[in-house]
Amino acid sequence: MTDRPFAGRREDRAFLQGAARYVADLDPVALGIDGELLHVAFARSPVAHGEVRTIDTTAAEAGVGVIAVYTHETLGLGPFVHFGSYEHAREQSRFPLAAGRVRHVGEAVAMVVAETLPLAIDATEGVDLDIELLEPIIDPSGAADGPLLYPDAGTNLVLRLENGPLPTSGGLADTEAASDEVSVTVTIDNPKVSSLTIECDAIVAIPLADGGLDIWCTSQGVQDLRDELAAALDLPASSIRMRSPSVGGGFGGRATLPVEFAAVARAALLLRRPLRWVQTRSEQLTGQPQGRGLRTTITLSASTGGQLRRLDAEVLGDAGATAHMQAALLVSALRQLPGLYGFEQLRTSGSVWLTNTTPVGAYRGAGQPEANHARERAIDVLARRLGLDPIAFRLENLVPSGPGPRQPRGLDYDEVAPRAALERAIELADLPRWRVRQAEAAEAQSPKRIGIGVSCYAQTSGRGAPADGAELRLLADGAVEIFCASPAHGQGHAHTFANLVADRLGIDPDDVRYVDADTATINEGLSTGGSRTTQVLGSLLDGACDAIIDDARPLVAERLEVALSDLVVAPAGFGRGPGLAVNGVPTKRVEWAELAAESSNGCVAAAKHGSVAGATHPFGAHLSVVEVDTETGRIELLQHVSVDDSGTVLEPTLFEGQQHGGSVGGIGQALGEAVRYDVGGNPITGTLATYNVASIDRVCQLVTGSTVTPTDRNALGTRGIGENGCNGATAAVHNAVIDALSAWEIEHLDLPLDPETIWRAVAQNNPTASKTSE
Repeated sequence: MTDRPFAGRREDRAFLQGAARYVADLDPVALGIDGELLHVAFARSPVAHGEVRTIDTTAAEAGVGVIAVYTHETLGLGPFVHFGSYEHAREQSRFPLAAGRVRHVGEAVAMVVAETLPLAIDATEGVDLDIELLEPIIDPSGAADGPLLYPDAGTNLVLRLENGPLPTSGGLADTEAASDEVSVTVTIDNPKVSSLTIECDAIVAIPLADGGLDIWCTSQGVQDLRDELAAALDLPASSIRMRSPSVGGGFGGRATLPVEFAAVARAALLLRRPLRWVQTRSEQLTGQPQGRGLRTTITLSASTGGQLRRLDAEVLGDAGATAHMQAALLVSALRQLPGLYGFEQLRTSGSVWLTNTTPVGAYRGAGQPEANHARERAIDVLARRLGLDPIAFRLENLVPSGPGPRQPRGLDYDEVAPRAALERAIELADLPRWRVRQAEAAEAQSPKRIGIGVSCYAQTSGRGAPADGAELRLLADGAVEIFCASPAHGQGHAHTFANLVADRLGIDPDDVRYVDADTATINEGLSTGGSRTTQVLGSLLDGACDAIIDDARPLVAERLEVALSDLVVAPAGFGRGPGLAVNGVPTKRVEWAELAAESSNGCVAAAKHGSVAGATHPFGAHLSVVEVDTETGRIELLQHVSVDDSGTVLEPTLFEGQQHGGSVGGIGQALGEAVRYDVGGNPITGTLATYNVASIDRVCQLVTGSTVTPTDRNALGTRGIGENGCNGATAAVHNAVIDALSAWEIEHLDLPLDPETIWRAVAQNNPTASKTSE
């Protein structure tokens, strides 16, 4: 869109300079309240599953500085239903404070309000719990025969989906495999991971004199969260103002309202005092919705000549302790399983079950990376069984450039060119050089082996419905204001949208003020997620620019006595500000500021509330090169190349930053990140000392590239980028590690690929350790 250098907006620079103001930083003066904020801490369940006999709060209530202690009975909130469309959604929904039963370690059972945070935390130690232990379910494969988490529901099943067979183009019938077919079956486990936002969840709830609430909180979308909170409190949405200051990341973990927010807001109303709660890192790792948690058993078949024919997959989902979001993620996973390959027949099915673990929500890609990972792992196994190079096998079977393949479950691809993306990744990686190094290490029988892995992905981004909102105002002093519904939490919205509007209206980006995350400025909108913001909100702002230009053109044409077609948008120059000028006569113009000053409300404005033509489908290819030390199990990432096609790129620097962030997320999942529990349901990754988050020592300098296939589904021709890296990186690294171990006849290892996993597999030197079978 622009060739101006990226300097970063003041809003963006604040994050890097330590000047950002988070919820935890807000003081009473900044919040506009009299008196001191009270502080909240939660007493939480120490067990994974049990009946709560009693909760004795006597000692906690007697604590120094304690204002109140609440349990489910005294708080008076109903079950918290995030997604109500599933059969047993209400019966399988938890309360903000545990009611009668606890279902995972870390579930809130009581809430303490005190004068200071240390006093509140100390008082939680005085909450005495009497819990009768029940058998926990840790793995969804045992949920069908395990104890019921919600006896009233009568089942631990959240959702079951079955399809098949599903011919993609009138191809093969549902028959036994042909004599010239080779099939493989592989089970790919995507263990749960933490969203691990930089800033933990936090809220300030301020009661208003009219019975409403003024809320400051972490969020990915204040309109959605406000509506959820209003429903939980049985209040009209109009009585709640919700806004966010700086927010340290979202990644999907903030796509829904934390149940603690409802508890804090209710207590603020009961006490008529402002309250603040800031989640601790351990609370985050055991309480904030986690991602992934899908296990896919996939069978692929191909002709002996290397032509893909069938895909048959069964996906098993871990919902955690409540019917939260995993069922929706299952739908996304099943839609994306075929990818951009020419399968002749598909069969996909899946189920989601409750377990006594932290509930599962969205995480960067939300079901789609799991599907891409499973398919790409299975394709590598199948290619090797056929004696074919996995890269050449993909190039042969990826669909050609043009409209995407017809797929089941309503997946409607726009234009794709997956072979071009893979070829570009091969070029950027300088693949022949790595092949030589790989062969040299193998010939020398070095304990350090080189592995090369690729993956090709597609995903869905930019859902346009329900509608989103944006407003643009040109003021009499020359300033411009942008109001957007979907908020930024680190993606650079202010920079992107300021440049977009500046380019369209000829103004200086520094004159733009960007406002988001406030229900008082934009009443309706969506959360920021699903890689949708630029293509949806950007298109709305582009339309708002069109509306301003179209409305102004007749007024200016009449004043300057020229034809409408003679007018063009002109930047500042010749001693005049930006506005509409006569083409070829830039001094003959009417400034935007003049039009704003003459209007009845002192501004020229346009608001757009709507959707775009449809979802888009970014795609791409990743290539990873690793060195595996088979004596220690240590993996070194030597090179990682990502080539992503997101259509028209508006801001190249931010685009590359999203490529890096998404790829590191996927690399981290391959090499270490996983939420783990012991047999009693106790989390053993509840701190950053035990949760193996990706750090700089695990990642090499990333190489990025792109191909450009514009889409016709929005005005800007752009597609999403925020989740692309997670969709491609995990499988590429996974495939590279297995490639490095090919001399040991290892076909598959479960994630995460930590040193112990590698060392044990090599030590066993046993091909039957693989989960694959003929």
